[in-house]
Amino acid sequence: MHEEYPPELRRIVARFAPGWPPLVDVSAGWHHLLVELDRTLATIAPGYLIHQVKQKFGSLSFYAAPSEDPYDYNEEFQAAIRAAEWRSIETCEECGAPAKQYVIRMWVIALCDRHHDEVVDVDPAPG
Repeated sequence: MHEEYPPELRRIVARFAPGWPPLVDVSAGWHHLLVELDRTLATIAPGYLIHQVKQKFGSLSFYAAPSEDPYDYNEEFQAAIRAAEWRSIETCEECGAPAKQYVIRMWVIALCDRHHDEVVDVDPAPG
């Protein structure tokens, strides 16, 4: 099942907690953010577990826990996740270039100028 993901994400997919679907629901432009976040979290909590990874309101949403213990709270762990989520709002979801958030067809998305222009060209505003 992990083979469907690019090699750089397989280590991340392997961290999904039992009972959670191993789904990384973000575009390729954020993969480097996930790889960096995984390295940081693995240093803080080597056995950390992931529950969800997705795009939500133009931002990375990364839900994880430092261990299987539901009462295990680690501020450094949470701060690393928040920092990656904040970085995502300025990172193009498609290519990883600097980006801005846009609302396109009622969907918030972080895109660089090039990818924004491609979306606008494909889906022009009604006139």
